[in-house]
Amino acid sequence: MEKNLEEELRVWVSGFKKIVILGIGNSIRKDDYVGVAVAKLLKEKNLSNILVLECETVPESFTSIIKEAKPTHVLMVDAANLNATPGFAKMISIDEINDFSLSTHDLPLSLLAKFIAYETKAKVALLGIQPKTLEFGEGLTSELSEASEKIAKIIEKVLIEEVFNQGPF
Repeated sequence: MEKNLEEELRVWVSGFKKIVILGIGNSIRKDDYVGVAVAKLLKEKNLSNILVLECETVPESFTSIIKEAKPTHVLMVDAANLNATPGFAKMISIDEINDFSLSTHDLPLSLLAKFIAYETKAKVALLGIQPKTLEFGEGLTSELSEASEKIAKIIEKVLIEEVFNQGPF
């Protein structure tokens, strides 16, 4: 997962000036919470030019904040049915979101992604993470807890490298 995700993310994030990361998920549906878990880990890093929002099950409630941030890139992080090993992650384009998204949220993510892209002119994608279970209950499974930490580290690494590669503004 790591090298493929890192490469996919590096290509997608190239040239970003400001990125908004949306952590999406339901805290009482076990691994569905993985997007928020990744967001919480990234928020602790306090990276420059990066706004991290813990949207939980209502990312549509954050559209005004996203628009005001004037991002060049918006990355939604959420559990997705990738038909893969639990914890596997991949970048999913705005046009492919319906093929992978889990419908545990009120507004389809594909519609939200297109709305955000239209309103902000930002590049929008979903970083989908394969859950192990979406059963009712709190806390991630050990596989997804470990994956969330790896994924947050990959995102942090790629964003720091991209800022460094852009040089002084």
